[in-house]
Formats: sequence, C-alpha cells, structure tokens
Amino acid sequence: MNEKIPQDEAPTEVPAGSAGLDHTTESPTEGMDPEARAEFNQQRKMDMLSKKIEEKSAEGKKSKNLKWWIQTILLILLIIGSIVLLFGVTSLIEGEGMRPFKSMILGVNWGYFAILICIVLLYMFFESSKYSYLLKISTGKFYPRTSLKVMFLGKYYDGITPLGTGGQPFQIYYLHKKSSIPAGVATAVPLVKFIVTTIVYCSLAMVLFSIAPNYLPGSWGDTTLFVVAWVSMFGNLLIPVLMTMFSLFPNFGKKVIAWIVHFLWKIKIVRHKYRVMHKYVYEMQEYRRSLKGLIKKWWHFIPLALIALVVAVLSNSIPFFVILSITDVTPTLHLYVEVLCLSMVSFYASSFVPTPGNSGAFEGAGAVIFTTALAGYGGMTGLIGWSILVWRLLTYYIYIFTGVGINIFEIIRSVVRKSLAAKRGE
Repeated sequence: MNEKIPQDEAPTEVPAGSAGLDHTTESPTEGMDPEARAEFNQQRKMDMLSKKIEEKSAEGKKSKNLKWWIQTILLILLIIGSIVLLFGVTSLIEGEGMRPFKSMILGVNWGYFAILICIVLLYMFFESSKYSYLLKISTGKFYPRTSLKVMFLGKYYDGITPLGTGGQPFQIYYLHKKSSIPAGVATAVPLVKFIVTTIVYCSLAMVLFSIAPNYLPGSWGDTTLFVVAWVSMFGNLLIPVLMTMFSLFPNFGKKVIAWIVHFLWKIKIVRHKYRVMHKYVYEMQEYRRSLKGLIKKWWHFIPLALIALVVAVLSNSIPFFVILSITDVTPTLHLYVEVLCLSMVSFYASSFVPTPGNSGAFEGAGAVIFTTALAGYGGMTGLIGWSILVWRLLTYYIYIFTGVGINIFEIIRSVVRKSLAAKRGE
C-alpha cells in the first residue's frame, strides 16, 4: 500500500456519501504523493461546490415559482375584491326616486363630460410629473414612462391597502429594482413628493376649512364630520414633520430605527436583527443624503409645490364636473367653491378609516358632497347615486383596474423573458 499511485490513476470523483465513511474505511488519498493528494482534494472541493450550486439553484427556482403562484393568486383575489367593491357602490343607486340607467344616460351633458375627462387626464399628467420633475433634478433625466407607471402603481397599492399606506413602499421598490434608480434617489423621490404634496394639500385644506362652515348644513352629523376632518388633517401634517426630523436629526432617527427593529425581533417578525437594522439605517442615510442635495437647491421645491397645488385643485374639482355632466345644474362660482370645500372635508374625514383605500368611508363622506350640493335643486336627488358612482370610477376604480392591468402585464412579460432566456441557454 506504500506504492505510489500515478497521477493519471488518481480518483477524480468522490462517491456519494464518502464524506460520511466510517473511520475504519480506507482513505481514498492514502498512499498518494503530496501533489496527487492536493489535486484530488481540490477536485473533491470543486465537485462538492458544484453540487451545492445545483442544489441552491433548484431551491431558488422552486422559491421563485412559489412566489409567482402566490402573487398570481393574490392578484386574482384583488380583482375579485375590486369587482365586489364596485358593485357595492352601485347599491347606492337603488331605491325609490333613483333614476334608471337609460334616463341618466339620456340626460348626460356630453360637453361637460368631455371637460371632466380632460380634468382627470390633466390630474394624471400633473401627478406623474411630480416624479418626473424630482427624477430630473436628482438624476438629470425625466423618465416620463417610469413616472407614469410609478404614479399608477402607487395609486393602485394605496387603493388596496388599509389607510392607503402601500403606495410609497412599492414605488421605492419599483424605482430601485425595476428602473435601476440609485437606492437613495429611489427612496427620496416618493418621500419628498409625499412631504411637499402633504404640506401643500394641508395648506389648501386650512383655507377651504375656514370657509366650509358657510356651506355645511350645520347638523350634528355634519359638525362631527367637520371636526374629524380637522383632526385628520393635522394628523396627516404630522407625518412629514416627523420624516423631516429623522432627516435633520440622524442620531434620533437611528435610535428610533434600532428600537423598532429590536421590537420586531423580540416578537419574531425580524429574524436577523443587525442585518435589518444596518439595511434601514443605510437607507435612511441614503435618503438623508439625497434630501440634503435637494434642500441645498431649495428653490427646486417651488415648481414642485406649484404642481402639487394644481393637482390638489384638479382632484377636488372632479366632483364639480361630475355634477355638471350628470345633472341639469347651472355652473356658478358659489357652487364650485362649495364643492371644493365639501370635497376636501370628505377626503380628510374618511382618511383614517382602516379599509383598503378607505373604501366605504369615501363613498359615505362623498355622499355629503353631492347631497349637500344638489339639495337646492329639485328633481336632482335621483341622480345622487349615479354621481357618486361616476366620481368613484374616475378617482378610485380607474387606478385599481389600471394597476391590475400593469401587474398582469409585468407577470406575462417576466414569464416571456424567462422563456426566451431559457431557449438561449442563459
């Protein structure tokens, strides 16, 4: 056994289970010279590494397939939920005194309806232009198509998550993972947009709330709705203030992140505490760095604030043009200001209701807009339900259906790309 084994006769493959051989079994490298033994050991390591890579690859494919099926099932459930919600809104048009569909269609003012569609399209354009503008001043490029998609997907995820909180995290993910925007910029753009928009929206709300009592009937329910709207508005304003504090006082922000991650680790939601903590502290620093770069050129926020003001006015003007399209009402400045005030009150009064996209609450609070605005016009009450339905279609369900369409397109495109890559052997 002390005879040398030629190098070309040395084993090049390790039988399965050789790592677990009994100590009494003869070692396959026994009797080899040092050079042959080193080559044999290196080959064994390579074989083991290849085997591990194959196993990991198989596990990764299984994990991706499972993830795809989960996403597909959830997507189908969301489609079903959207349809159920849509039919739930249509129940508002049932009952005594409500006009039938044919009568409503015959009474539509198609000129004002065309203006209504233009208002909705302008709203979408200016809302997406916020992202385009911030990406331009951050990266030097506009990304108009990405901005439009980010806007729609943000609205979609806001619409399917409680309190409308799912939009921003997904927008950050989409900008960074799908569009290859740097992590700091991808984080800063939606958050800066949110901060500026919220401040502008709340400022406009304060102005409208100051004159809203002139248009509210003054009943106990209306007063309660008005008080809830004020509280909700200040609650919304508090969020960007805290976010700005995290940026201005990074040590405070790190402590808060550490406390939150530690708490989540304690209750077994987070598995790797320090890894997650490092990740979010790094992202906060990236966001702070991007935000500092934007703040240094603070005058860039002026166009963004103006765009946000235009968007806020357009958004709250939609109910007014719905009324003009569906009902036979003469447009006046008094009616326009009344609808603006009522729309803003209903928006904030329903903001804290923990339903997907504040559904149900928006319909209920929105009923105040049309009921109050049309109260002085005889024979128009039969169109209130139809007005609410058209309003919600153009401000909520259009984003649900568009978001579903975009997600289906992304899934199909991903499958096609994987199939083509497999055929090419990539």
